[in-house]
Amino acid sequence: MATPEYMQTNNTELVRLVKNGAIFIRKAGSATPPTGVDWTPTEADGRLGYYSDAGFTLSAVPGDETTISAHNGDSVFAEFAPGYWTLTFSGLEANAQNAEAYFDTEIAADGSLEVTSAAASRRYDIVTVGLDQNDALVLVHYPNVQINAREDMAFNRTTLLAYGMTFRTFSGGADAPYHFKAWGFVQEQLENPSTVG
Repeated sequence: MATPEYMQTNNTELVRLVKNGAIFIRKAGSATPPTGVDWTPTEADGRLGYYSDAGFTLSAVPGDETTISAHNGDSVFAEFAPGYWTLTFSGLEANAQNAEAYFDTEIAADGSLEVTSAAASRRYDIVTVGLDQNDALVLVHYPNVQINAREDMAFNRTTLLAYGMTFRTFSGGADAPYHFKAWGFVQEQLENPSTVG
């Protein structure tokens, strides 16, 4: 049998591999949101520098499920609350951006960190930028995030001192009313913007 045509329409040009990237962190509400992949950071945007080779990870966390059953036990209705997303990465540079976010404090004039709680209450605005194998950018803006988990910090001779953080998303303000907004995810749209549905 000849191979059906529908098995021959795969497009390798649409396969993406992020080979390089950058992460920027600012206080929530302190910066103008990006408007596309042509965004350029300013000196005020805190670049995190090196991060682990695991890259950065975007994950969905669905909200609670409500299920209603009929008289015979069949589930006839199911609904999820909106939930949220998480952004995870492990910063490797011992810079102010990583340390202040990880410990939820500010560096003092003498360079010390005074930590009085393990809670994390500060809100941030994060921009992640990835460059794929075809030099196309993927830019994602998270206007309002807060740390909800941290990896342990190991002090030994075989492990890099890393700031492993997971941020949970919240909806931004009037200028950015979303959990995240992404440009460059869909390669077809970059090449042919008129096909936006």
